[in-house]
Amino acid sequence: MALQIAKRKQQKRRNRYSICIPAGMAAVALMLCCGCGESGAPSKPIPAKAAQPAANSGQQPLGFDACTLFSADEAAQILRTPVRPVTNIGGCSYEAANTTLEGWRRQVVLNVRKYKSPAEESSAWEEFKTLKHIHPGRQNLTPLEGIGTEAYYETIPSGKLLEASVIVHSINSDFQLKAVTDQKESPDAMKSVAQKIAGQLP
Repeated sequence: MALQIAKRKQQKRRNRYSICIPAGMAAVALMLCCGCGESGAPSKPIPAKAAQPAANSGQQPLGFDACTLFSADEAAQILRTPVRPVTNIGGCSYEAANTTLEGWRRQVVLNVRKYKSPAEESSAWEEFKTLKHIHPGRQNLTPLEGIGTEAYYETIPSGKLLEASVIVHSINSDFQLKAVTDQKESPDAMKSVAQKIAGQLP
């Protein structure tokens, strides 16, 4: 009799475990499903940072070959000597074909900046004037009339040499015609060539 009672108790424990194990497994499966569901759900979009404006690097000039406006004959007129082209520096450059006694050559260069619109040119021109300290009344700087919309003649002595420039602003462009000479520059020739160049630019 006692043996039968023990067997019944053992059977009840087995039945209890057989019920609990599936229930526990179902609970675990449910938890896993819920967890997978959360990880698989599309995440909330992270607010994107406002687009940073590109650094203002100034207006960019258009590509342009300055040598279409400045010939070797005009360079020779400015330097008052035969010239040869120089190709290893920017702009349209020429140097004296003959060296001086010290092996130095006189040089002249034209740098041109063209822009898409008058607004871009005006902005770039004002920045250029500020950078180069171009303003009426400055020493060695003379305003010029009849060349472009605004023009200046600038001289910078340096020992035996002189750097002379005609700096011109037009509607959609500006340029600098610069000569480095041995104090024998020809300002009238520079102004004449600059006026011709300005007439070919918008």
